[in-house]
Amino acid sequence: MKTEFSGVLQENLLFWNMWNIAYAYDLLEKDHEGYEAHFELLREMWEYCWRAVAAKRIDKDEFNEVFGKTYPAEFNDEGEFINPRNILHETYDDMREDVLSEFCITLLVEAFSNIYDGVTSGRRYGVRAGELPIEVIHGIVASNGAAYEFVSLPIVQNELAAQTRLLQDLSQPNQYTMQDRNIFRDIAAMQSMRFIDTVRK
Repeated sequence: MKTEFSGVLQENLLFWNMWNIAYAYDLLEKDHEGYEAHFELLREMWEYCWRAVAAKRIDKDEFNEVFGKTYPAEFNDEGEFINPRNILHETYDDMREDVLSEFCITLLVEAFSNIYDGVTSGRRYGVRAGELPIEVIHGIVASNGAAYEFVSLPIVQNELAAQTRLLQDLSQPNQYTMQDRNIFRDIAAMQSMRFIDTVRK
């Protein structure tokens, strides 16, 4: 994927990152009961980024106003937040991978951090963005508890194929918007396996 990523146009980087974030965000949007404050902060960044995708430009002042509530994040040598800015930081280390809402929150905090770092530094960002939906799928598969041949599952094959097609497409100018956040993904494949939440919130 890294080879294909090198061909993505600069103007398409934000869409590539948001397309990969969409998997975790859509799951969290459906079920964020008990995490409303977390979701509100993430939703604000989500909506700003999609406005920027549609406008094909990032307004630095608005970007900093929205993302500045959470980033930059500072860590100590143990990987813990220094001077946590909000609830996303304060609860990050307590989030559990076997609770879908919490799992998605941690992935989204990391993903938006990568966008923040990329935009503020002016460097290309998103070379590893495609790992996020794979992590979501891995969590879904693991929650089912059975031994699966992970890579051969339709839900995995579809995601890998969709990423390849999108990377090729993003080497050209396009007019993608939020409505295209799952373009090239097969909905039936995405829904072929559900997260089994066995832990009480």
